[in-house]
Amino acid sequence: MKAKLLSTEGTYLEALIEIEGCEYCVMDELTLDVESMPKVGEAFEFEFSSMLDEDESWESIFQGNPEKKKCLEQIEGWKYRAFGEIISINPVKVDCGVLVEEDVIYSHDSNVVGEFVAFTISRLGGYAI
Repeated sequence: MKAKLLSTEGTYLEALIEIEGCEYCVMDELTLDVESMPKVGEAFEFEFSSMLDEDESWESIFQGNPEKKKCLEQIEGWKYRAFGEIISINPVKVDCGVLVEEDVIYSHDSNVVGEFVAFTISRLGGYAI
């Protein structure tokens, strides 16, 4: 996907990017390589990386998205609440619109496909590809 770097506080600190007209605060893994890093205002190919909150219960995950949303909502800094639909198992993949997240839960039960869930991303990051 294409992203535009809006600002950065430096490597491994907060950076603001824009994807499809929406701003996201991410941990800056974009400026690791000085020679190939994007410049502020520049568009580039981007891929999310994330660290999930592993303390969430199945009940919280499966009851957290009654509105059937597919989006990321910022909680604070690079912490987000992710809303999406389970699109596959082995591994479980959740389509959150701008992001498809793997391994939110572990299941071999095909009945979870099509379920809408919500979960917390403790640290949303990303890097240029």
